[in-house]
Amino acid sequence: MEITAEDAHELAWFCRELADARAEARGMGRSAELERLLVELREGTRPAVAVVQSVLTLLELPSRPRGYASFPGQESAPRPAGSYLCPGGRCSRNERRTPGAPLPECALLGEPLMFG
Repeated sequence: MEITAEDAHELAWFCRELADARAEARGMGRSAELERLLVELREGTRPAVAVVQSVLTLLELPSRPRGYASFPGQESAPRPAGSYLCPGGRCSRNERRTPGAPLPECALLGEPLMFG
């Protein structure tokens, strides 16, 4: 499945929020359901926007407004050099690391972000 700019944007937001989502699911006794949805994200079997909405519904959270809308024909901006990026190349997450800080990590894949 091709990753759209909207999916990449949604994955970047979700990756930052995943630890909180896991804690919320654990508190609600819904960890197994959350992990099944995460498999769909990892495997790319459904669009990320749809899976994230399913997670929000599972956790009884309101839909979040999306601040990203691509224009027809809009190309993704090139990734800037000198930052940490999604290790799977699936989302638009872009983190800068301050000296001495721990490596930023992808909560979905459980891997450190790659430097690029």
